[in-house]
Parts: sequence; C-alpha cells; structure tokens
Amino acid sequence: MMRESVETLADWITDETRLRSSYRRLAASRLPVNLYSAQAQMQRRAATLLHGADQESGSWEELDGRQLTDDLRGDRASLLLGGAAGGVALSSEDGRGLLAAAGTGTLFITNVEKLAAASRRVLCRMVETGRYTPVGDPYPRPVNCRIIIATSKPMIALARSFVVEWDVADALGHIALRAESVVNALKAEALLQAHQQSRLAAAS
Repeated sequence: MMRESVETLADWITDETRLRSSYRRLAASRLPVNLYSAQAQMQRRAATLLHGADQESGSWEELDGRQLTDDLRGDRASLLLGGAAGGVALSSEDGRGLLAAAGTGTLFITNVEKLAAASRRVLCRMVETGRYTPVGDPYPRPVNCRIIIATSKPMIALARSFVVEWDVADALGHIALRAESVVNALKAEALLQAHQQSRLAAAS
C-alpha cells in the first residue's frame, strides 16, 4: 500500500512538472491563449500565473470588451490596441496603444463576447497577421505580447452557441486551457521547490 502511494505521488509530481514545463513554453511562445472558467477570479489568477511563467514577462495590459460594445466600425478598437494591421493608425493621448504598451508582456482581454463584431475582427486580424500599425507610426510592427482571452466557457463552445464567430474562436481560442488546471499546476511550484529534498525522497 505504501509503495503504491509513493508511486502515485511520484507520478503526480512528474505530471505536474510536465504541465509546468508546457505552460512555460506556451508563455514564451506568445501564442494566444483562451483561459476559461466560470469564476472571473480564477481566470485572472491563471492569467497572472501564466504571465509570470516566462522569465521576461514584461508589462501587463488589460482590455475589457464592454468598453467596445458600441464600436460598430472597429475604429476605437484600432485606437485602443494600437492600429489595425494594414490600416491607418489613429492618434491617441499617450501616442501608443495597448499592444505597444504590453511590449513582450501580456494583453489580458475579458468579456470578448461583448466586443462589437468589427472590434473582434480588428483583434483577429492582428493575431492572424502577427502585425499591427502602431499609433502615429506608418510602419507595421510585430505583435510581441502574448494575448490571453478570459471566457466562462471555451471559445469553441461560445461559437457553437453563436455567441462569437467561428473565425474568432479559431483565431483566439485554438489553445483553450481550463483556468483551474493552470492554477493547480503553477501555484504548486513554490511549494515543491521549498520541499525539494522530501520530493526526491518520495520519488525514489
């Protein structure tokens, strides 16, 4: 019985290590990620952990979709994000948009289903092309930040319910992770590192 318990613990640690390694690679890849959970707090917790999983996590910027519910042409989305890929950048008070402000960090987007359809298209175009035209700059630049979309359900499920468009779900929700799984894997890291010797003893 004790042997089975030790083997189970060793397997659990191996699985957690693999998950953490995968999440770190994902954070460094800058691919868009869809974190889903029924709890907004859990979405944010998972996003901040994923943000910090990369050694060069950089800045944190946020966009609440409710800000752009009336953006029927996508102009305000271009302004807030930094300029539509292939389009004309709009001016802003600080001279840069959220993508430029995030740099190599994270752009955390909530309530994406509340965005006007045109605003979602602006965002998708930037993700698909990997480029945007910064505010006040005529030359396109690469999108260097990771984009995390927080939703109550996976975006593919939202598309099936006609809450968002299929192309939006494909562009922004291709990598969908349950927020609770991310939190469970990443929050345990500090605890396991603090008990490194006991972990090795248990695994052996």
